[in-house]
Amino acid sequence: MTVLFYSGALEHTGGARSYESNDSQDIRSLIDELGCHFGSRFKDFLVAGENCLLLLNGKGLMAAGGMGAKLQPGDTVEVLPFIEAG
Repeated sequence: MTVLFYSGALEHTGGARSYESNDSQDIRSLIDELGCHFGSRFKDFLVAGENCLLLLNGKGLMAAGGMGAKLQPGDTVEVLPFIEAG
């Protein structure tokens, strides 16, 4: 399963644009895994709900089953940070 990071998320990943996981069974465990790999600030960024949108195979997380959505080999999770404008 591949996780893709865009724009502001790259600040938390040290510039890494993707991450491969074979261990996570659902979105919740994936977020825990990403927090262990990239640090607790990134985990906080993911779960705050106001920082980014998570897509599972092109669908919004809620449409895909929420935090308990099951992950399969070949799935793609995208982390799309919200854009701030002033």
